[in-house]
Amino acid sequence: MPRLRLLSGGTALLRSFMPGLCTVFLLGGGSAAPARADGVLPQTIVKYRVYAHGFNVMDIQASYRLSESQYGITARVKTGGFFGMFMKTNLQTSAQGHFSGAEVEPALFDSAGWSRGRNRHVSVVYRDQMPEVTLIDPVETDRESVPAADKLGAIDTLSALMNLLHQVRTSQSCGGQEKVFDGMRLSTLSIHPAGLQHIPSGGPLDWGEDALRCDFVAQQTEGFKFSSEKSKLRNPQPGRAWFEKVGEAGFVAVRVEVDHPKLGRITIVMDGPPQQAS
Repeated sequence: MPRLRLLSGGTALLRSFMPGLCTVFLLGGGSAAPARADGVLPQTIVKYRVYAHGFNVMDIQASYRLSESQYGITARVKTGGFFGMFMKTNLQTSAQGHFSGAEVEPALFDSAGWSRGRNRHVSVVYRDQMPEVTLIDPVETDRESVPAADKLGAIDTLSALMNLLHQVRTSQSCGGQEKVFDGMRLSTLSIHPAGLQHIPSGGPLDWGEDALRCDFVAQQTEGFKFSSEKSKLRNPQPGRAWFEKVGEAGFVAVRVEVDHPKLGRITIVMDGPPQQAS
């Protein structure tokens, strides 16, 4: 497989879901810090490596603060390893929000940096469960728009990931359906529990013996480029995430797999133990 196709496909995957959804899971520097009565929540810092066909194509750093009622997260996605010499991606994304019972309610989402050959910036605010794009640069005129009615109730990628981690921490389970909007594309995300399982081999690190597995299916439904009528990216993208308690950080995502319709299996593996900072 040509390396440029591999890199561009991996970038598209992380842009549309993880990373990150990614990235899940996902540092940049500091993140918004939800407050609590007895002080400031500790910041959890995690690092991940993204592999496709055995090659390290992306690196993810993330820092987040997560309580029962609030969250703040910042994530940076960069091309990594040998492939960083041929194609540059350097994106920083951030999100803030809170939880209302079992529901996540995002407040802000921002993504900025170098991707697909130029600097790009998208900002979204949320009012009454409606995502409102306040900045998109450059405007992509070759892409279909997403009607406002279809965006109602949609959340951003990072908020979806924080909601999943919040579920795992509070209930030791996972499940549900979300609409995910990144400022241009609308997707569906379905999650269901798959029980405790030994973490698969194949990554550079193994953590513990058993982890909570959550299976998911992500599928873009709107916001396609006009030229992508027959694109395989319209197909569902099934995946799996493993969460494990690691030291003081508590439950963290230690491994994620996504079955990409063009690139095959994408694997995201935690690189080193999570760190705690004030």
